[in-house]
Amino acid sequence: MDTKEIQKWQQEKAKELFDYSHKLLDAAKDLGAHHIAEMEWSMKNAMDSAKSAAKNDLEKLKGLQEDATKEAAKRAATYQKKVKSVLKDLGESAADETEKHLEKVRSSLVSWLEDAENKMPSHADKLSKVVHEMSTTGQKMFKEGRKIVNQVADTAEKNIDDLVKKSSGGKK
Repeated sequence: MDTKEIQKWQQEKAKELFDYSHKLLDAAKDLGAHHIAEMEWSMKNAMDSAKSAAKNDLEKLKGLQEDATKEAAKRAATYQKKVKSVLKDLGESAADETEKHLEKVRSSLVSWLEDAENKMPSHADKLSKVVHEMSTTGQKMFKEGRKIVNQVADTAEKNIDDLVKKSSGGKK
């Protein structure tokens, strides 16, 4: 890469970082909105319980607590899915950007090696092939690692969903 290409690449990278900072801000806003909704629900539930306790209406208080417990389990599952969706979108976006930059670095390395190959002694082609294979393997490992992380996240989500179903099913 010559100086102009490096400058252009740095400008692109700066723009991408700026765009990504806006994605992070949007994700923070989404998470904040989800948190606020849960706090509002909790406050409403606490006020209803306090009113029933103040009136010494224990039967109504017990009913409110049972309903709140059931609703809390449902809301927790919904909340977990919303947060996972926001984080998954962020993770995929970050991985896509990283993969794009890895490809750019790999192609630059390959072109540099091809240029250097013409200037090096006779066994330079073997070195060039080794470096090219290493960079290709690294890129494949990144993609495979990304796939494994997504599988683990999906399995964890399924296990949490199963646990929530069991816990809410046992209290009915």
